[in-house]
Order: sequence, then C-alpha cells, then structure tokens
Amino acid sequence: MKLFGILILALSFSQCASIKMDTQPPFKVGNASYSHITGGLPGNSVLNLMIEFTSPETVDFKNVYFQNRIVEAVVENKQGKNYIAARYKTSTDQDRKDVVLSSDAKAEFGNTANETKEKFPFELKENEAVVTYKIGEKIHYYKIENIKKEKRVFMPSVKPQN
Repeated sequence: MKLFGILILALSFSQCASIKMDTQPPFKVGNASYSHITGGLPGNSVLNLMIEFTSPETVDFKNVYFQNRIVEAVVENKQGKNYIAARYKTSTDQDRKDVVLSSDAKAEFGNTANETKEKFPFELKENEAVVTYKIGEKIHYYKIENIKKEKRVFMPSVKPQN
C-alpha cells in the first residue's frame, strides 16, 4: 500500500517537472506590471498584465499563465515599445450562462453542458507569470518574475449602446 502511495505522489510531481523553463529565450523582457481595471459597463472587471519585451526577430507568443488563469497572448505596440498583453476577465458573472429548464425538450434546445477548464500546470507566486511561445513545432516556456502590481483603475460608467 505504501508503494502505491509513493507512486501516486511521484506521478503528481512529474507533470510539473516535465515542463522545462527556458533560460535564454529569443526575446528580452523589460518592465512587467499588472493592474485591476473596474468599470466602464456595470459588472465589468479585468486583470490587465503588460510585459514589455524586445526581440531582433518575430516571436510567436501563444499563452500567458498568471494568477491561476490562462489566456492567449496578444502582442501590442504602444509608443514604440512592444508588449505582451494578457487581459483576464474577472467579472463575477463572467461564467454565467442562461439555461432554459423546461418539460418540453424543444425549449431546452441550445443549452450547453458545463465546460471544463484547463488545469493550471504551474505553481506560481502572485507576481510571477509563464509565457509560452512557439519555435518551429515546439512550444517553449519562459517564467517572468517580480511583476509589479499597479494601482487599481476605475473607469467611468458608460451607458450600454443598443
């Protein structure tokens, strides 16, 4: 029985250990910061992560893993600087979907099953992120540490446009 427990424990650590972080990525990270943005429309809340980078060549960024969230990386150029932008919706009703419950099966047509979220594969501190990028057919991982937390931003309310 002890052997079985040790085997399970070893397998649980093998997933994290199998992901190797790059130490020399084809880009250089500059300033990295994140802030919470609230407002604009009622119930709207976003976690905005901006990672400044420089690279002599084009990098095919894929995903950003940050604070137990996964989102597709977006490259933006602002004031002559390149950024990896990651925006995570943190609104309380973001996952709410309207579901029709009825004794008539036709009325329930269009309901969707609950989607399972991808398991977060890293153990990161609050101020750490992992960026994935692709070279050829291989996905590479790079860990960014000491991400600076900025002040919360409150946007003025805007009426929804119909």
